Amino acid sequence: MPVLAMIVKNSWSECRGILLEVLDSTLQVPYKAFILVDDGADETREVVGKWCAEHGKELVYSRSRLYGHPHPTRATARQTAIDIFLENFQDEWLMFVDDDAVLNPGWWSEAEPHIRDPRVGLVWGLNYDSTPFRQKFLESLGVDYVGYLIKQFEARGGTHDVLLRRAAIEDIMIPPQLHIFEDAFIKHWVECKGYEYRVVLTGVIHKNPGREPSRRTLKLMAEWGLKLGLEDPRYRNPFFGLYALTRTTIGLPLTVGTYVQLLGLKRGIRRGVKRWWTKWLYRWYLWRLSLKIKPPPNRCEVLRTYSSLARRGKLQLEAAHT
Repeated sequence: MPVLAMIVKNSWSECRGILLEVLDSTLQVPYKAFILVDDGADETREVVGKWCAEHGKELVYSRSRLYGHPHPTRATARQTAIDIFLENFQDEWLMFVDDDAVLNPGWWSEAEPHIRDPRVGLVWGLNYDSTPFRQKFLESLGVDYVGYLIKQFEARGGTHDVLLRRAAIEDIMIPPQLHIFEDAFIKHWVECKGYEYRVVLTGVIHKNPGREPSRRTLKLMAEWGLKLGLEDPRYRNPFFGLYALTRTTIGLPLTVGTYVQLLGLKRGIRRGVKRWWTKWLYRWYLWRLSLKIKPPPNRCEVLRTYSSLARRGKLQLEAAHT
């Protein structure tokens, strides 16, 4: 039986009914305890607490442990949930669900057989868009939508809906500065521990576009994504960076169109252009930095080194702000 976990920051203010829809969708999973790490200042804790009481779930609440970092990040929140799980529960599996990821009916039925396989350390569900625009656009280009989503996960990981085996994460320490790449760190860590992953095709519907990180955060994450080997190893070749940047450039219509479908014309154009600019700027930083920072040839060795340094409080990364 898994323990469910969610990391949030002002989710009720931003998601409202989506949050409740997510919570209701988790009832297909046979869990009794719910870990909530809330670094916000709104009523999210009270809303989740009321929902847990109504559905007979034990709620364990915490704010992020900072692990020596000056402020909470997604990495500190994720690590806090993992540590609470390891310290307070004996269950074999921890399941993360994002506050805007609604589990499709049948998610658990498809996932359950995978957790019985001792080779598996991570089970992840496809992260479907809430509108069909991107799928139709990709298919018009001859790109398989499901294959595209799986490739994205293979490179970046994903914690929208993920089951993690206890033994695969019992010694993990996510560097607290990884506000964006904590999902990639977890995925590659599990693989470096010798475990396999499985994909739940039923997946989730991702309902909320979310906020964009600052330019400073993007630059820092590009730098540390390269240093930690969390980015595509093909960035060792500077021409790959130019190729990725070009693909992002011509993807403007796809990004804007997706948000227009989701949010309407005026708001969708504004949010879509902002989202596209964020992607473009991140790949610009990646290309520039890849000219002097090459992804390490042994990712696992690097992850173990940085995890050990972070656990001992000796990791000196510049603080990222959002």
